Amino acid sequence: MSPLKADIEGAARILVGAGTTIALTGAGISVPSGIPDFRSESGLWSRFDIHEYGTLDAFRANPRKVWRLFHEIAATMDGAEPNPAHEALVRLEQMGLLAATVTQNIDNLHRKAGARNLIEFHGSAETLSCLKCGSSWPRAEAEGMLDEARIPVCRCGTVLKPDIILFGESIPVHALRDSFELASRADAILVVGTSAEV
Repeated sequence: MSPLKADIEGAARILVGAGTTIALTGAGISVPSGIPDFRSESGLWSRFDIHEYGTLDAFRANPRKVWRLFHEIAATMDGAEPNPAHEALVRLEQMGLLAATVTQNIDNLHRKAGARNLIEFHGSAETLSCLKCGSSWPRAEAEGMLDEARIPVCRCGTVLKPDIILFGESIPVHALRDSFELASRADAILVVGTSAEV
């Protein structure tokens, strides 16, 4: 038996024998779907200075400028489809072998693949919110609220922000709480596409 096959069989035994297993996913799981990770040579941070575009302070100071980054994110995500890795996690969930997926990704591919118990740790680009009045809109609906520069504006007149976590923002309380609770009772954690350094 090859070392790789032995490793795969060993991992399968762990998954089958574990009482509770969760998956932790990062950018690497979506790369085969055509979404480069933010830090790669072709990633967004190679074209957008993280301090100018990737922080909550930058958005508050100049939301229209930061929307250049958001437009690029949306253009990359719009053509992406779940790949076999997303689908495999859904199958494990359907088989009762995966309690939940905790993802750092904002691309909605786990949900598109059919994941039911999903924690989007860094939020989702599928909804937008107003930092002034608190209104929230599905991205598709916000497409009808675009100004002449193709930037969605709330009915109160404020530029909307995608519900993704920028540097300087807190992880949503429910995502933090639920992730820690799941991790604390997990017998196994399947790590896919992340170095877990951030």
